[in-house]
Amino acid sequence: MAKKARLISRALLARDERIIYEARPSAWRFMIGGAIALVVAIAAILIAAWQSLPFDLPDIPYLQGVLEGDYGLWMRIGLIALFVLATFYFIARWLRWSYTVYAATDERIIIQRGILGKTYDDIPLGMIANVDVIQPFRQQLLGYGTIIFSIQSPEGRRKGDMVWEAVPRPIYARRALQEVMDTRIKEAPRSKA
Repeated sequence: MAKKARLISRALLARDERIIYEARPSAWRFMIGGAIALVVAIAAILIAAWQSLPFDLPDIPYLQGVLEGDYGLWMRIGLIALFVLATFYFIARWLRWSYTVYAATDERIIIQRGILGKTYDDIPLGMIANVDVIQPFRQQLLGYGTIIFSIQSPEGRRKGDMVWEAVPRPIYARRALQEVMDTRIKEAPRSKA
């Protein structure tokens, strides 16, 4: 059940802490917009460089006249700017996806976020009161869902929630975490009365 840490830094974990579950968010959620931006970027640069390409390509009706007309230079600059912006958007989405990690150990749950600066949020398993999985039909088709961990303080007051969004195979993740939580409850020392 325990795995070697692949996505979370081993330095973040205690010496005897074991990884139970570790994943990035589903690429479907983060990268659909990025993929559309990449297609727009490629189309923009192809249109801007259509006449300069070393192939014998047909003229594009109307667009060819605009690119050769009075505002042709400005159209090319606009298309190149669109290419640059769409490419940066794709890179930003990819970096946000690739630097977000959800992990569960035998002691706590962790969210790691950040590209240049890292943010680590973690909650001990003993503070988790409830684990809910939300997976609407569309997300179920794409194989991801949302896991909400309801947190309670040791005094019994509700502290808040930790949310893992776009978790791949959320039912599997919840089951793995529930098994660890059940094991911890069974192993907890009983007080003598």
